[in-house]
This record gives sequence, structure tokens and C-alpha cells, in this order.
Amino acid sequence: MMRNGTTGTRRGFLVLAALGAPGFVGSAAADACSDNAQAASALLDRYVAIVNAHDPGRFVEVCAEDYIQHSGRSGNGLPAQVENFRGVFARWPDIVMTVEDRIFGDGKLVARNLFAATHTQTVLGVAPTGRRVSFRTIDIWRVAGGKLAEHWDIVDVAGLEKQLRGT
Repeated sequence: MMRNGTTGTRRGFLVLAALGAPGFVGSAAADACSDNAQAASALLDRYVAIVNAHDPGRFVEVCAEDYIQHSGRSGNGLPAQVENFRGVFARWPDIVMTVEDRIFGDGKLVARNLFAATHTQTVLGVAPTGRRVSFRTIDIWRVAGGKLAEHWDIVDVAGLEKQLRGT
């Protein structure tokens, strides 16, 4: 989260403070950052548990009603998020999400994720192969009111397509 200039440095210090690095900010500020990081981490863990339980109806617990989705793969709003994941679970009945990295700061939650599943349905125009495949994402959420409120992501579609086609 470091950027050039003063703002990037300040954010970097906030992230370090949130991670418990000593000596970067005063105790009260460090405690507040740590509390925010713990809350964001717990929110991400709840989201992953819902995904891994294949229970999109529980997204109401972690997503704001007016959830904004920037990927273009689904519309905005909680109902669109629920419907999007119903489609994901239909295409990938055994999909599992694992968080590989997590970063918190400035009201944002960033996660580098691995999704793994068996190719049992037609995906990206490729008929089922029965192969175990995986793909990575980088997801950024804005957190507001203790819930995920806005989402941006990058999905390694090219890597997934290569696995599906066996090339």
C-alpha cells in the first residue's frame, strides 16, 4: 500500500501500525488500527466461510444491501451478489476459496485468493474435463458499517482457461 509521496507513507505507517509494528504511531492510534484490522480480518473470514459453505443467502451477514460490484460480471446490490454466487456454485459445485494474503487499511480490505474446484460443468465454453483446476483473484473491498460495501477484482481468467483446455 506504499505510494510515492506523503499520503502513501502515512498509509504505509497505518498498515504497519495495524499489523502491530511498534514505534510507528501512538498507542491509542495503534490500538484503533489493530482493532480495525482485526474486524476486517474477521469480516473476511466470515465471507470465506460463507463462500466455502456454498450459502450465498448468508451474504446478508457480510455484504451491504447497496453493495457495489465493479467487475461487470454481476449487477450492484446484495440480491445481485447472491445470484452471482448461485451461478458460481452451479458451475463449480465443489469450489473452495483460500485466502493467501490479506491487507487492511484506509477502509479497504485486500485479499489475494486461490479458488480450487473440479471442472464438472461447461465453463468458458469448455466442456467438462473432470480435471481439478484452480485460479487466483485479487479482491479489493471497501468496508463500511462493518460490511463489505464495494468490490473490485482481478481474476486470472487466462490461467484458468489454460488449465481447462489442458494447454
